[in-house]
Amino acid sequence: MLGTIRDKASGWIAGIIVGALIISFAFWGVSSYFGGGDVYVATVNGSEIKYQSFQRSFYTLRQQMQSLLGGDVLSLEEEEFVKEQTLQKMVDTELVNQIIIDNGLRVTNDTVVEKIKSLEFFKGEEGFDRLKYERAVTSMGMDPVYFEAQLRMDLMTEQLQAGLSESLFVLETELKDALRLKSQTRDLSYTTLSLTSFIEESEIGESEIETFYKTNPADFADPEKVKIAYLELDVEELAKSVETDEESLRAYYSNNKDTYDVAEQRSITKLFINTAEEDADKKITEATDDEKAKARSAMESALAMVKEGKTFEEVIEQFTEEGKRSLQFSENAFMTKGILDKEVDEFLFSADEDEVSEIIETERGLNIVKVGEIRGGPKNVYEKVAEKVEHDYKKSQAELQFFELSDQLVNLTYEHSDTLDIAAEAIGTEIIETEFFTRDSESEGLLSKPQIISNSFNEELITTGQNSEAIELSNNHVVVLKVLEHQVAKTKSLEDVRDEVIAAIRLDNAAKKVSEAADNIVQQLNSGIAAESVTSDIELEWNTVEKTKRDDVEVNRSVLRNAFQVGVPGDKPIVTSNRLGSGDYSIIIVTAVHDGEITEDEEADFLSQSTDLELRRTRGTNEWQQFIQNAKSNSDIKLFKENI
Repeated sequence: MLGTIRDKASGWIAGIIVGALIISFAFWGVSSYFGGGDVYVATVNGSEIKYQSFQRSFYTLRQQMQSLLGGDVLSLEEEEFVKEQTLQKMVDTELVNQIIIDNGLRVTNDTVVEKIKSLEFFKGEEGFDRLKYERAVTSMGMDPVYFEAQLRMDLMTEQLQAGLSESLFVLETELKDALRLKSQTRDLSYTTLSLTSFIEESEIGESEIETFYKTNPADFADPEKVKIAYLELDVEELAKSVETDEESLRAYYSNNKDTYDVAEQRSITKLFINTAEEDADKKITEATDDEKAKARSAMESALAMVKEGKTFEEVIEQFTEEGKRSLQFSENAFMTKGILDKEVDEFLFSADEDEVSEIIETERGLNIVKVGEIRGGPKNVYEKVAEKVEHDYKKSQAELQFFELSDQLVNLTYEHSDTLDIAAEAIGTEIIETEFFTRDSESEGLLSKPQIISNSFNEELITTGQNSEAIELSNNHVVVLKVLEHQVAKTKSLEDVRDEVIAAIRLDNAAKKVSEAADNIVQQLNSGIAAESVTSDIELEWNTVEKTKRDDVEVNRSVLRNAFQVGVPGDKPIVTSNRLGSGDYSIIIVTAVHDGEITEDEEADFLSQSTDLELRRTRGTNEWQQFIQNAKSNSDIKLFKENI
């Protein structure tokens, strides 16, 4: 954690802006910003954490948890867990803020400004865009001054953590032990018990069906559904309706020539023979006069073939067959002036397309050059890029419309929070209504976006019927939605899901049988029975691998992970079983462990550095957690859980 804190510090603000739910942001000073309320959930050394701040932070973390769980509504136990985590995190953050202030940590205004300017989300085509920055911050419901204060606090937290991490180091002996462990190999045999092999098509009794159905109602539920209406603004769609004429396009091209014009570039194919070589010290050793004479004779023969109509490729093939002096062929696309030897450059940038040179002698050898396609330079004309100019012009005009319309959309849907009609009329956009859909509907387009799904099933929006906040799907794509109808999840009737219940019972029975079979096989192996002599209801196919590594792509990852988690076999192999994600079971026999060797090469040096960094990061995380715990034990912290 400490090793990567700088990257994370740069990333959390950007994450907030693009819609990521980073809970730490919600904790820093939110109560003082939003104000209001005299109910406290905690005090840290006399500093109060208000209930209103807790509510906002809890709501944010709950949304994040629901997203991680695939959008499912949290259970009461999960809700309580999230509340506890929210409270603890707010206490930790308030405590860190106090430590920062007490230690006199400072971040200059210039540092804050540079950090903001470095964030990609605030950049336009020409770098930092202040208007874009102010719009983005305002859309989050914050004043830029407050936003900058939060960033300043984040940078100071980085200073505090960096100060702790600088004292961490890894002993050479520890590093070597870790490297040996990482490069360790193991000999093992394994087999897989397929879950489907244990599924039986036997008759299932009515009472068993009814019991299973009543015991597992959630498995046979008609999922929660919503129907929404939304307004959408997308620059790409706006661009389609932008009208153009040649005069406007040519004017746009003239005003943005640097975007479309390129330096003159030429493709080249070349036949050549080197008559000089350069060593590591850049000293040039020339061929003998006899070798130079043979080279020129070969080049003259090659040039004669080219003039007869043979291609460079045909010439090089014939020379290879005849075994003459080493004639070589090269092809380069779109070279700019000054890259090749001066003598070659002079011909390349003075000849026409498809023109072939005579023999050109340079310091390093003899060359025959053919000019390929030419672009840029004198060929920089509007006609060459007309299609791109039209696309860019339309997009630029659409972006101007987008900024104006999105402002209206945000303001009107907020001011008239119970309807989309007024905003739709103002911006000239149709309200789109969907059919009912679930959290995991296999939808395309807008309804496949996680941000849309999470807002559509937002408990507050469902309850109040109000418009959502503006949902930014990208820099130039925004949506505001409203939940029209909501259907709670309900259990389907047994008659409708009878076949599903029967299939689930058979699968459940098979899961029990495959688990029992795995246990039985492990017992036989541990009793000394050889793998090939193990008895089972299904045929077993054993795979044996020697000196396999942790990252061996030929072996199932779950098998490898389990094989490397067990200890080192002594007089007897180690036998273990592992349930795979598919429901299948793997039986693993580890027969030998081979310690890794530490070598001295570039790859080993890279592995050593990365392992050292990994160890220090792990220690940094532990060090920071211990630091927080020590600070807590020396602080006056009071929790008022009855208020949450």
